[in-house]
Amino acid sequence: MTVVDSLPPRPLGPEELMQLNAADALELAVPIEEEGRASGVLVATDAWVKGLAFDADAESWTVVETVSLSEDVQRIDGLQTCEAAILRFRGTDPADVTAEDAPGNFEPAVDDSTAPEKTD
Repeated sequence: MTVVDSLPPRPLGPEELMQLNAADALELAVPIEEEGRASGVLVATDAWVKGLAFDADAESWTVVETVSLSEDVQRIDGLQTCEAAILRFRGTDPADVTAEDAPGNFEPAVDDSTAPEKTD
């Protein structure tokens, strides 16, 4: 069974992403969305990176890009290529995406109220 075959016919929730990320067959599984259900997921092993997108019309997942990793092609390059392919699959030109609306630019807020007080 392939990774795509194991996915439910809908976008993934946070728990499902955690389970996918913990799968022995994968080294990495991350959504391209910052929050909410994931309809674009990057999965990777030591040999490849795949960009998976949920196709709402077909109610199924599809592999929109696969990048083989090598000495010349690093994982980060594969992740970026696959993320761009997911955006194109959704009808967005990756060149038009600004830093503000780019997927994956989430920076968690730090709640200073729970940080220990500094003493000098």
